[in-house]
Amino acid sequence: MIFRTLAVGATLMIAAATIAAPAVAATSANPETWSWGSIYSADRAGKAKGKVVLDRPGFVVSGKLYDFPGRSGCSWLTFRWTKESGGQGKKTFHTCSGTKPKTFSFPTGYMLSIEGKVCRGTSKKITGKCSIWEGVWSQGG
Repeated sequence: MIFRTLAVGATLMIAAATIAAPAVAATSANPETWSWGSIYSADRAGKAKGKVVLDRPGFVVSGKLYDFPGRSGCSWLTFRWTKESGGQGKKTFHTCSGTKPKTFSFPTGYMLSIEGKVCRGTSKKITGKCSIWEGVWSQGG
């Protein structure tokens, strides 16, 4: 009986060590993450927020774009960034749903900085009521 208790205890200890080891390795391999937002449209009827993750190869920007209910029109979110190679990038999203935010994620490659602004518009184009360009992420802080 004592032998069986020792064997069960040893098995549990080995199982616990096996489960704990990958968790430590995964924690040290986590990519760097920065949160950004909230960015509001000028009339405060649209909002965006999210995060920037440094992962291979480069950065990934993700988040949610909200279009608040009870307001006419749609919310638009535009990003512009400067690539490490000197080029430029641009990406735009929109949503007209007052009940469910638009979830987005896109890679930018390696970049020096990225800015975003939230505007109002129709389902086809931006019509105005934009926020100013707000910094989302910048190299060196």
